Amino acid sequence: MNRYGVILDQVGMQSALAGFATEYVRPLAATLFPDLVGPLDAEEHYAFTVRYEATGDAELAKHADASVVTLNLCLGRLGWQGGGLRFFRYEGLYALPSASAGAGEVAFEPGLAIFHRGQHKHQALQLLSGERTNIIIWLFAKHGVVRVMPYGSEEQQTAAQRWAPARAQQSGLPHEFEF
Repeated sequence: MNRYGVILDQVGMQSALAGFATEYVRPLAATLFPDLVGPLDAEEHYAFTVRYEATGDAELAKHADASVVTLNLCLGRLGWQGGGLRFFRYEGLYALPSASAGAGEVAFEPGLAIFHRGQHKHQALQLLSGERTNIIIWLFAKHGVVRVMPYGSEEQQTAAQRWAPARAQQSGLPHEFEF
């Protein structure tokens, strides 16, 4: 995908990223995508960086991610041109719940984070000048399973369940019974 990125779990960041994914990324994913992220749908993560520069990897073709949900955080230095992210009309097996999750382009700037369904097709547009680096975190179930069939509203987690501490979720106890 990108020749100049780093797989963050392989350079000593696994523990920190696992904690970050468990405490923040997973509950936020379940809040934004309650139809896809249940208690077991985002147990594992894969985190890496991508670096785009006009003389190296300048773009990435249309693709879908191997995740149920993707967090894409721009770290890049100011001064690049081009290199936005284009989303295509969602053509998945199941309809999207709102028009806001459709096609369009996003211009990155440092600190901008984008959460999207992993199966939503997108591409990194050509970087014309400068350099842009992003951290990407994919969430998926154990053994790489990616949920594509939505949960019905009666099956979705409540806010308290989504934001319960990880220890309470693992024990199966409601948050108020954690001690």
